[in-house]
Amino acid sequence: MATNWESIFDNFGIKAVSKTDKSHHAYVPNAAQRRAILAAGIRPAKSRPAPPLNITVLLDDARTTVVSGYYHAIRSTDAKRQPEPRMGQAFITAWLETGDEVLIGNIGTQLFTLKVSGNLTADENLIVKVAQRCTRKTIIARAQAASGVPEKRATTRIEFRRNPFVVLAALVRADNQCELPDCRHELFTRDDGSFYLEVHHLVSLSEGGDDSLLNVAALCPHCHRELHSGAERTTLRATLQHHITGKLFP
Repeated sequence: MATNWESIFDNFGIKAVSKTDKSHHAYVPNAAQRRAILAAGIRPAKSRPAPPLNITVLLDDARTTVVSGYYHAIRSTDAKRQPEPRMGQAFITAWLETGDEVLIGNIGTQLFTLKVSGNLTADENLIVKVAQRCTRKTIIARAQAASGVPEKRATTRIEFRRNPFVVLAALVRADNQCELPDCRHELFTRDDGSFYLEVHHLVSLSEGGDDSLLNVAALCPHCHRELHSGAERTTLRATLQHHITGKLFP
């Protein structure tokens, strides 16, 4: 099944790096890649050295950008072929190797590249990663172009059957206060007048954590999200574990 790269890029092309590309230190993009580069507003320089072009690199732990030149090859006066665009500098000398399947694509005026592996698919997770690397201008332009009702899809997922008494006991123990020490966030009330708290597993059930009173804490929404996504989540979890372990049940 072909990968649906059209769901990510406005234009794109994929080509394997040839021995000639590598030995000549000049990557020759194919027609689809040239269309993506042109759509990003980039044209080959008429002379060398070409101005440096920064391309956003995706899915590479070692690089976030790579520098390339984009220029017309110099042909002899006897050559019957037209000059062809080439890409040089670090793009081919330091980043690509012979045989690499390289994708070049654009979203608006932003140019992207990535090495395509055999098991790589343009799924929702990859789309999110690409969006996170987009410029502010690109993000806003894509959002403004979006409209309509999103498509539906059927999913199957595994859920843990949590013990309701553990959840209720954690709320009773919290006594309408977030159990993360030193929390100062104001709680809002439910329709019944009680304060809203969320019961969080210190060691998640997916990590093998127990569904027990010693492994849960009642948290305000802010602290709960920070325990999941904050930069200090590991430290906060240790603080919370120590606090819950030493806390007496009222």
